[in-house]
Amino acid sequence: MSVFPRIGALRHRVTLEAPIDAPDGAGGFARSFAPVVDLWARIAPTGAREDFVEQRAEQATGHSVTIRWREDVAKDMRFIHRGRRLRIQSVVDPDERRRFLVCQCEEIL
Repeated sequence: MSVFPRIGALRHRVTLEAPIDAPDGAGGFARSFAPVVDLWARIAPTGAREDFVEQRAEQATGHSVTIRWREDVAKDMRFIHRGRRLRIQSVVDPDERRRFLVCQCEEIL
């Protein structure tokens, strides 16, 4: 599968969401997300792993999400696809020509 897809390969409708951090009154913050835009994307699984977090097993599935280039996509944003939440870990412009963005994402199951 090429890094540069045909436009027809962007067939999944996703919602890009941005984090909003609000102070919780105890020195921390409460994070919520607000929708930014609906996009067409190509989603491809990249693997899975299992971690032991807080005395329980947690499975994380990796996905590569390719979208048309946008200036406002950043790490810690997320995509919503059919009720699944894909947290963006990294954002790369593969050929630095502002055509596509490849986002490495993680879905916690």
